[in-house]
Amino acid sequence: MDKRTTQKLEETLRNIDSESSLSQYMKAEGTLPGFDSFYEYFLSLPEVQNTSTAELIRKSGIERTYVYQILNGRKRNPSKDKILRLCLAAGCTLNETIRALEIAGAPGLYARNKRDMILVYAIQNGLSADDTNLLLDQFEETALK
Repeated sequence: MDKRTTQKLEETLRNIDSESSLSQYMKAEGTLPGFDSFYEYFLSLPEVQNTSTAELIRKSGIERTYVYQILNGRKRNPSKDKILRLCLAAGCTLNETIRALEIAGAPGLYARNKRDMILVYAIQNGLSADDTNLLLDQFEETALK
């Protein structure tokens, strides 16, 4: 693997003079996300592929029609809480969940935010959406909507 220094990357970026050149560079470097939407990314995850839609609906606690809208791409930008509920329901890893939030353009998980600390703990420990809400309530934080 070609290990480039920050200085070399900065130099390369200074020489890029158009959006198409930037796009080509990012594709070549493997830095483009590869997914245009949350639902494409979410459906590509092995955990999701091994979980039925009915189970995702049951475990997430999200209304059935809304889940289908998300999974069919009709609801392109679900809220942070809906993404978290779906990721918890599927048993996604912390990295997968963070990536899902990024792709959806939702706020990330911040280590200095008490609620987000609890959410990170829940994800890392495989808690369900319901158990996560109980934990959030225990620490007097807003439940996942």
